[in-house]
Amino acid sequence: FIDADNISARCMLTIFQLFAAKTEASVLRMLEGSPYEYLHKPIVEYLEARGTKINTRRRVREIQFTENDGETRVSGIVVASGETEETIAADAYVFACDVPGIQRILPEAWRKWPEFDKIYKLDAVPVATVQLRFDGWVTELHDKNQRQQLERAAGLDNLLYTPDADFSCFADLALTSPGDYYRQGQGSLLQLVLTPGDPFIKENNEAIAHHVLKQVHELFPSSRELNMTWYSVVKLAQSLYREAPGMDLYRPNQQTPVPNFFLAGSYTQQDYIDSMEGATISGKQAAQKILANVEHILGRTPVTAS
Repeated sequence: FIDADNISARCMLTIFQLFAAKTEASVLRMLEGSPYEYLHKPIVEYLEARGTKINTRRRVREIQFTENDGETRVSGIVVASGETEETIAADAYVFACDVPGIQRILPEAWRKWPEFDKIYKLDAVPVATVQLRFDGWVTELHDKNQRQQLERAAGLDNLLYTPDADFSCFADLALTSPGDYYRQGQGSLLQLVLTPGDPFIKENNEAIAHHVLKQVHELFPSSRELNMTWYSVVKLAQSLYREAPGMDLYRPNQQTPVPNFFLAGSYTQQDYIDSMEGATISGKQAAQKILANVEHILGRTPVTAS
């Protein structure tokens, strides 16, 4: 999500090494449908079947902690509960946040530790995601009749990249994720990610949609025969952390100076890029750190260094 002049070489080398080692990596498959239905829901069901309780729309307002014999421990978290608050206590606490989220919630007193203070040197990049619906098939390049018919999907069924537009990656969701995005009697639903998103955050949505439409026409000249019938623009002022040169050393370990407090999130130290996959890796690493230190978390033995 950063332009080529300002991105860390680590990020690109990681990606290139993956493509070099994984022969199947040239095809990047998408979910069958919406992330909620095909990714989040199965995970939620798996967790709830094993006794996990998931609360949403309950913001963590404060981390409470104690200091005894030179050791700091979290004693509870204050969580919003309607118009009131509730303090929740646990043996261990994992904060899986994005960069702005963890920067807001960490106690100011904890910045005495470099591991926490370095987090405030990290920045997040803006991103804008645009969806355009058409009355035909934008990426069908060879057959005009196929491009204009609406009886079945046609075109490139893959995640696509281009250096020639403000959107670095895009896909026709009606093809790649037909479970939720293919509509009978309608055509392509292009989803395009504007990167870097900085120039677009203050633009109005209609202007962004038509700017992207113009670039789609330039990439796929035959799409000029089609009409855009609907659009959506979603802007995030702060999304992934900015993988600029020199930022890697500020990314924290999942294990922290507070024995029962752990971090997760793709901005933390892990061997992949800042992404869903990177976040998953960080969560596994956090779990490993907790398991390695169960006795100390419960106050029985010294901490095991990572």
